[in-house]
Amino acid sequence: MNVNSIIVALSLIKCRPAYNIIHRRCLASKRPTLYETIKVIERSTDVFVQPAETLFVFPNRKSVFGGQLIGSAVYAAQKTLTKNFPLHSLHAYFLTAADNSSPITYVVSRLRDGQSFETRSVTVKQDNRIVFECSMNFHKREKGDMEHQLQMPHAAIPPPEKLLSMNDHFTNLLNDTRVKPEVKPLIENALQMPARIDLRYCNPRDILDPTPTWPARQFVWIKSLDPLPDYSHIHRSAVAYCSDRVLLGSAFLPYAVNGISRRIKMQASLDHSMWFHDDFIFDTEVESNSTEQNTSLKPIKRSSEIPPVPVKVPVRADDWLLYELECPIHRNNRAWNLGRVWTRNGRLIVTCAQEGVIRSY
Repeated sequence: MNVNSIIVALSLIKCRPAYNIIHRRCLASKRPTLYETIKVIERSTDVFVQPAETLFVFPNRKSVFGGQLIGSAVYAAQKTLTKNFPLHSLHAYFLTAADNSSPITYVVSRLRDGQSFETRSVTVKQDNRIVFECSMNFHKREKGDMEHQLQMPHAAIPPPEKLLSMNDHFTNLLNDTRVKPEVKPLIENALQMPARIDLRYCNPRDILDPTPTWPARQFVWIKSLDPLPDYSHIHRSAVAYCSDRVLLGSAFLPYAVNGISRRIKMQASLDHSMWFHDDFIFDTEVESNSTEQNTSLKPIKRSSEIPPVPVKVPVRADDWLLYELECPIHRNNRAWNLGRVWTRNGRLIVTCAQEGVIRSY
């Protein structure tokens, strides 16, 4: 049974009062799509607002999902570009928790508008408190003489179509004899929560009795549950949103605990970095995103051992992407996690890094 996909339901045992408040709010309104969750509204020049009704809080938490802050900050920053450069990197800090009681404001600072790069900083505020800071760099499309990448792991990675969805896992949990009757209504309610990501774990652990595994590495197929427009900026924002969903959970893999264990006192993301290795450009955007070709006359000698780079394909966050996750080090109550996002044809498109705090009793 899946560790992370069912984690929300059983976590309610630890925080039922907060769940009741959040649950009523989430079910009282129409479920926003992923695009509506990421989208921000321009209030004035470089100032954007996110309505409270679109803010997503997991039922076992009191704070807004960090991936929403990342994805919406990317969305806001892209709206201020003077040239249509693709995002190539971001570096963010979670400073304090935001909730879904009031709107969130995204204030964009234009740090640099150069010929090849544009740089933005986004300060995210709620009720005059700074909750999140993110710096981003955008790079014009270029093509050079040197290109290589790691090969995508293929061993023991089943296709997503052969794996259970989150709803399947929730439903199976309802029929698990180990689950106490009083918990089942909470699981049924959790099935109605408006999470907009489909996650399918390749090698799930038992949520009720997790077995320690080593190395601390896992593979998860991810995609938006909702169709997204054919606009690369939106798909980058959506991938940024999804990237925060399961990254910290890899730190639990070597231990017989998970995020709902009573031994876990606290878990929270501290920072988040991403590097986008492809531009995600669609055919309809090619004219406004011309690529600068390297005109070097003499090719650079290459190692004969460099494997072929998979062909570039349009990257869609509403189609399956493979998220490779690992936790190389967990020390001093901080876990450092790495993530790689691959297309189905094996092209490495995004690399992530995140450190989080995890405290146990």
